[in-house]
Amino acid sequence: MSKKAAWSLGFALTLLVGASAMAATNDFSIHVLSSDPSRVTGGDALIEIVSPEAPPRVDANGRDVSMAFKNESGRYIGLVKGFTTGDNTLTAKQGSNSASVKIKNYPITGPVFAGPKEKPFICETAQFKLKDGKFLPAPKDADCSVDTVVTYVYRPAGTKEFKPLPDRKTLPADVAQTTTSTGETVPYVVRIETGTINRGVYEIAMLHNPTAEGDPSPATSPKGWNHRFAYLFAGGCGGMYRQGRNTQNVLSEQFTGLGYATIANSLNVFQNNCDDLLSSETAMMTREHAIKRLGLPLFTIGWGCSGGSHQVLLTADNYPGVLDGIMPMCTSVDFVRFGQNSSDVNLVFDWLKKPGAKGLTDAQKHAIAGVTLNTKPSTIGRSIATDCPDVLPKSERFDAKTNPNGVRCMWSDHFVNSLGRDPKTGFARNVVDNIGVQYGLAALNSGAISVDTFLDLNEQIGGYDVNGDWTQARGAGDPQGIRAAYRSGRVLNGGLGLKDIPVIEQRNYSDHDPQANHLKAGTFAAAGRVAREAGDRDNYIVLIESHREGEYAASQNGDTMSRYAIGKMDEWLTSIAKDAGVGSKREKTLRNKPKDLVESCFDPEGKRIEEKQTFSGGKCNEFYPTYPSPRMVAGQSELQDIIKCQLKPVSPADYKAKLTDAQMSRLKKLFSGGVCDWTKPGVGQEKPAGTWQYF
Repeated sequence: MSKKAAWSLGFALTLLVGASAMAATNDFSIHVLSSDPSRVTGGDALIEIVSPEAPPRVDANGRDVSMAFKNESGRYIGLVKGFTTGDNTLTAKQGSNSASVKIKNYPITGPVFAGPKEKPFICETAQFKLKDGKFLPAPKDADCSVDTVVTYVYRPAGTKEFKPLPDRKTLPADVAQTTTSTGETVPYVVRIETGTINRGVYEIAMLHNPTAEGDPSPATSPKGWNHRFAYLFAGGCGGMYRQGRNTQNVLSEQFTGLGYATIANSLNVFQNNCDDLLSSETAMMTREHAIKRLGLPLFTIGWGCSGGSHQVLLTADNYPGVLDGIMPMCTSVDFVRFGQNSSDVNLVFDWLKKPGAKGLTDAQKHAIAGVTLNTKPSTIGRSIATDCPDVLPKSERFDAKTNPNGVRCMWSDHFVNSLGRDPKTGFARNVVDNIGVQYGLAALNSGAISVDTFLDLNEQIGGYDVNGDWTQARGAGDPQGIRAAYRSGRVLNGGLGLKDIPVIEQRNYSDHDPQANHLKAGTFAAAGRVAREAGDRDNYIVLIESHREGEYAASQNGDTMSRYAIGKMDEWLTSIAKDAGVGSKREKTLRNKPKDLVESCFDPEGKRIEEKQTFSGGKCNEFYPTYPSPRMVAGQSELQDIIKCQLKPVSPADYKAKLTDAQMSRLKKLFSGGVCDWTKPGVGQEKPAGTWQYF
């Protein structure tokens, strides 16, 4: 793309990235292109000034910065540097015309909206391995900062492995060629910029031939860039108090080889950072930096599996504009649901080892648990509850008896800025609650288990206390913390930004795998919440395939379904970007959806079956049945969005089995405060306070 075409593209897309302007007369105006002007980071911003008649005079806080701008047909674009932390004013004048914009600048080390920085925070730059095999240097300061490093790798012809580029002046004879999504064939040479943003390590990778092209900039786009961003998020959990030694792999053939600029940050890896709020802030800042380095993209795709799916869903909903379309995989919605489900799974599986479960068949155990029975001891619930990173010294870790003032690694502590702090404990408010939950209720009512087994289960299952330790009593959530989880957006709502953008979910079916953590029920929890809020989920397309290539095939292998989905997402977002017609964002999303993009599953042989994907029923569910969570067996709906249920008195009418007087007396004693009434909203359940919340 020529320089002129690139700059024209940037102007045409100003409104698409949420740029703000204060217009004056004669179409004289000023725009912040790289971010919302109220959220500029790092002391610089990519600015556009429309001045048809003559070059403008531009001042930043009274300082002349006119030389930063270059003219392209009456549009002046420049990277203005030197903004101070806090409030700034940028003014442009030309003759009698003037325009100005207020800019709020934040440090590149953060925070912006995620709240106070987590402490302690362990720097790991010196352990971060670059793509050429070298390592970043030790950090320069307490914010884990390092100077930016640029490395190059290339792919030799006939291989799928990358090698360090030995010389930036001459390409190796064996370099492969790749063709981008826009039809450009270029050497398969990738430039990777690595540095630190918001205390995380970021990477930006793109096709670039250093022997023939200058450094990428908003005015000089490499031939291999298709003017699209792919922001990659990674999963895991247990991550807190650390910078991280890895990002999601930016050398993704699915994106990089097609010409996308791929972006990632170590704090967008949930194994390093489990807080979606901090992840959203980091993604916003890192994407802003990429725009200042490269120029405006046509759009940004958010892509991630497992914890990566949490991040793309919640960022899209709570902080619209960061991601233009998302592709979640192995979806488990949000960590409130995932943590609750994991705790329930542990409670049920631990009970199945107790005497009360003796003699139960596998079918009966499955009816109680809902999910496929795990053949190994389940650890996922406790890992979410109490897993400290290996880099945190054991001497610093919390122990209720030996070190009560130590650093606690409950996953809720990672959300302390949004959940609030319990003044009694000094730690984050607890949101794990199972009071009134009748485990195994559907199994009882189906006749799979006896009344006595049902009673034994619920008498003995217990719960977890605020420190993640098992107790005989049920676990009680903090009402203020639960309300905060809803209001802050930690529980995915689906009706904020998510309903307005394209979503293509790819699921490699794994419900039948006893070791799988990513159950298909998560798909319908996320998609169902969008449908509840928007009236339908026509913007949310679900694709399902078999487990034959592995649970992570779509995310790691770039399988057939993934390639198809990426192509359709690109087609969808490209059409939206070209749509200059009237209508809301959701209306434009729906009217530009590719006509041949319909919900489907791919049978075990790879044949595509076009069919609306539902929790049950239909041909696809014959191949890929959906297993409920333990709490769904207890009566919770597909949406799985109730943290703490409202209670109702025990009633014989709720049980298909006939209970004896002694059994009914035992049940009422067990649930003296009542049982869950799933027909009512949860305790403290309300809509989020809005988008772009600050903490």
